[in-house]
Amino acid sequence: MMTAVEGYKKISFIIPTYNAGEHLERCLKSIICQGYQQEKLEILIIDGGSGDKTLEIAENFGCKILNNPRRLAEYGVQIGVKEAEGELLVIFAADNELVGEDWLKKVEDVFNSDPGVSAAWGRLVAGKKDASLNKYFELIQSDPLNWFLNNNLNMYRHKAKGCGEDYFIFNVDPAKPLVWGANGLAYRSERIKEIWMQEGYLGDNDAFQYMIEKGNNKVAYFNGAFVYHHHVARISDWVGKWRRNFNLHLLSQQETRNMNWVFTGNFNIKLFSWSMYSALPFAALIHSLYLCLKSKNLYWFYHPMISCAQFWTYAILVLTTAKGRNFVKNLFS
Repeated sequence: MMTAVEGYKKISFIIPTYNAGEHLERCLKSIICQGYQQEKLEILIIDGGSGDKTLEIAENFGCKILNNPRRLAEYGVQIGVKEAEGELLVIFAADNELVGEDWLKKVEDVFNSDPGVSAAWGRLVAGKKDASLNKYFELIQSDPLNWFLNNNLNMYRHKAKGCGEDYFIFNVDPAKPLVWGANGLAYRSERIKEIWMQEGYLGDNDAFQYMIEKGNNKVAYFNGAFVYHHHVARISDWVGKWRRNFNLHLLSQQETRNMNWVFTGNFNIKLFSWSMYSALPFAALIHSLYLCLKSKNLYWFYHPMISCAQFWTYAILVLTTAKGRNFVKNLFS
């Protein structure tokens, strides 16, 4: 393990923002308070035209502020990656918060320990004061659809050899992808920078998948609490995110995206199964009861309600828009 100051890698945090004043100060404090050399730390705020105190907060913390005229967070990441000087890049969000005060050093040590590691991530957790719905998010680490479609991380963790008590290192098969993209995902800059700088829209999960497909597929995963993700407080927050993602990130941007992290293997069968599981959530209710008893965690009882809400949010968007109908038609053609 490296301890000499001269050995510290420069780390760049890339944080797209838009009216993020409610969360940003907590986010930046968690970065600044790390036991890490400040001259080896760079924080880039790529802002989409905030009208609240976002920029004032960023200036108070000495962040480098860049303009994101197209507002979408993924365009902000592209701008930030282009300008970042760090050997390690961390894709972060204003509603993220680092767990502990040695996060940077732990992540750096992983990259120093194995030159083959291209990315490192870990378990997202809810804060003590977060709404109970966010504690359900902690259980599934994503949304109900992606949780249902992709359990590959569990497979990799079971097969991987543990490195100490904190993390696992394993190789990702592009045909058995991971839903990794942001919320503290750390990259070795030289292996992701060119991917993020391509023309056109690129989703955060797309970039990770491209890197895996290029052969830079050795990654590390921290099994313990890694990043607080203060994600959603109400069901309406989640519904709003699904609508935006479907309209702005999927239907409007699909021509330039690499969706192999979703559309792989027997995707169509899984999607049909999830629809049956979620639309009239009797099966999801029975499943949540089983999961609740198995884990002794009552937050699983959110699962049938949130699964049903996600299904009908997408179903209505598909049924009421020509783009949505054509998208689904192409999936099954």
